[in-house]
Amino acid sequence: MKAEVLVRQADRLGADLRACSGGIAERVADLSAAPGFAGIGRVVLLGNGDSHHAAHAAALAFARFAGVAADPLPAQRFADHPDPATGPGTLAVGVSASGGSPMVAEALGLARELGAVTVAVTGRSGTAVTDAAEHALVTALPDLEPSPGVRTHQLSLLTLLELAIGLGARRATLSTVDARGLVAELGGLAAVVEETAGLVRPACVKTAADIAHAPLRVFLGTGPSHGTALHAAAKLIEATGAPSIGQDTEEWWHVERFCRPADIPVFVLAQPGTAERRARALAERARQRGRRLRFVGGSEADIPVAGPVREEFAPLVHGVFAPYLAAAMAAELDREPFLADLPG
Repeated sequence: MKAEVLVRQADRLGADLRACSGGIAERVADLSAAPGFAGIGRVVLLGNGDSHHAAHAAALAFARFAGVAADPLPAQRFADHPDPATGPGTLAVGVSASGGSPMVAEALGLARELGAVTVAVTGRSGTAVTDAAEHALVTALPDLEPSPGVRTHQLSLLTLLELAIGLGARRATLSTVDARGLVAELGGLAAVVEETAGLVRPACVKTAADIAHAPLRVFLGTGPSHGTALHAAAKLIEATGAPSIGQDTEEWWHVERFCRPADIPVFVLAQPGTAERRARALAERARQRGRRLRFVGGSEADIPVAGPVREEFAPLVHGVFAPYLAAAMAAELDREPFLADLPG
């Protein structure tokens, strides 16, 4: 497997968004009409890896559109320590692109036993995850290649965002017109994603040359951008094996900002909205402390992002740079994804 596969996947993100948005919305509308959805008052989003990152990125949409708190939880944590509040009135959503995650299936099964309404979000039917849940939202992508997850991550995120909109319409926190408008807005982001891809490619090649040999790379975000930060770090690790972490911006300031060396590369992801002001302030302080700072957000940023995009949908656009940066860094280090260039 060569790292160029990440670029091929990223180049299709806009087309996937355009092709999938409407169909998912129709399936969500049918699903949310089920009787069990009438009394939903809280949501738990269960996954691991890319699926967990998508859950973090989508949680705000459930709060804003449906008026319900959504907790993104690693599936194993839920299986080992079930939330005592889980029961009737809980919507448990298990996310697994392949449908084969045993931990997501186990967590969904447990949530179902506790009385929650359970939904599998996946790309394949007839799997352990779909068998464990009462309901399934299945969307398959054509022409997938073996690769670190890029297109599948976007599809999981898109499905969760549309589920949040559908739940909002079911709970009447969104009008039918507003819900349709949000779905149309999601489909319209395809052009913004494609414009962003064109902007970030040269910036990522230049950045990769500067950060490839650093001992660590740090990606910071809060709210939806926390999920994007986790996902970006994961793509660099999977593509190159280079140590990288995603962290919440506030937690980084309290702990990891004291890490040496002082010039560790730091990426600050600043989606538009309520967290942008603090993200910009933190970026400036990190730069003053000697970090090799890369600001992600806005057309004039170090890693530019096209727009406009609302805060809840920002991860679809602000995370576009990650696979391009991962592929460029793999080329810089002459490495292959998942340690494939190493013996054994």
